[in-house]
Amino acid sequence: MDLPAPYLLLVALLVVGGLGLVLRWAFAGDARKDYGLLKEIAKVPSRTAAAFVEERLSQAGVRATTVPAEDGEGLRILVFPADERAAIAALLDDGTT
Repeated sequence: MDLPAPYLLLVALLVVGGLGLVLRWAFAGDARKDYGLLKEIAKVPSRTAAAFVEERLSQAGVRATTVPAEDGEGLRILVFPADERAAIAALLDDGTT
């Protein structure tokens, strides 16, 4: 079955357009930014509070990342899953033990 060139071009454009729509649908994520494996352990209201939490985690040997919250109010403190328990314990420790 031989189609004339204009029809082949039309079919090719439709296939590429359909593939583009499928890919757009497949890769459309939610509004929340993905930070890979990092887990949120705290949400703080200010940069000063974030610096305090980061310093406390640093003293406990836990690496932390601070990112803006999705709602624009405050900051999120993120750590790797392997450090999650140590980070929570460091933040809950009042230093009296």
